[in-house]
Amino acid sequence: MAPWLSVLVSIPDNGAFMKFHSVIAALLLVTLAACAGVPVNHDGPDAPRAAAIVPFRAERPVVALALGSGGARGFAHVGVIKALEAGGVVPDIVVGASSGAIVAALYAGGLSADELEELAVNIDKGSLVDFVLFGSGWVRGEALQDFVNGALGNRAIEQLPRRFAVAATRARDNARVTFNRGNTGLAVRASASVPNLFIAPVIRGEEYIDGGLTSPVPVAAARAMGADVVIAVDVSWMGQARLNGGGDYERAQRRPRLALLDEELARADVVITPALARTRLLDFDSKLENIAAGEAAGQEALADIRERIERVAQAKRQRLAESARIAAGSR
Repeated sequence: MAPWLSVLVSIPDNGAFMKFHSVIAALLLVTLAACAGVPVNHDGPDAPRAAAIVPFRAERPVVALALGSGGARGFAHVGVIKALEAGGVVPDIVVGASSGAIVAALYAGGLSADELEELAVNIDKGSLVDFVLFGSGWVRGEALQDFVNGALGNRAIEQLPRRFAVAATRARDNARVTFNRGNTGLAVRASASVPNLFIAPVIRGEEYIDGGLTSPVPVAAARAMGADVVIAVDVSWMGQARLNGGGDYERAQRRPRLALLDEELARADVVITPALARTRLLDFDSKLENIAAGEAAGQEALADIRERIERVAQAKRQRLAESARIAAGSR
């Protein structure tokens, strides 16, 4: 007789059997949940990768938009894009980290400011957050990956209309990684994987976590991609602390990440820091307020942005005229 059948035969009454059945069911549930929390190694040909960056060059100013990390405060990025688009500022390059990577991917994929706003207003947390009971975090991240890929028609990073890249952090050594090829949704998921909250996805044998840890606002990536003018949007709690001052900023000054944030922002031409509502990492309750704050801050920055773009345009025109003059003289 099979061992498991012997156990069943030895159960003396129906009540004991039901108790045994409940225990077995509970053990199966725990086992399945634990397995669900184990990340899969994404190593197929479409897995995200950091290819050599070829800078984009043009006779006109090349404009980049760098959207920073900040959890649910990232809804403000939608408002900033709305203001820029209304003001005639359309970036050639879009880069993002963490929650900024989500908005950046959708914008690089061709969604207009109005479409982004409609999506943000109607989305609920359940569409992006898939909780699990077991594993190295509380959120699996597959829902976010599927949402981004679904919105983009499953196009890879290199297939998007605008040049796009995602900042992520390699967990093994906290190295900054810029994904610019492969599965867009998976790259965004990696960038948004806040440690101890999200289960870190495994890509080509490596775990990747929150891009904001090593590139809070990925200005350096935008420069490497060929940007002449970089518009940086800072929605971090450290940026909010700087705006508000007081004890929050004193606390921010004690964090090494503030120096990293300042280093990135120093390389931008224009830094937009909207005044945002206090909100938790996955709290969507203030999204409308934060979208409006992003739009107001974007409108306020428009004059400075236009001036920077025109300054670069003039410099490029002068260089072209000088090159033409030299070429004519050498004939």
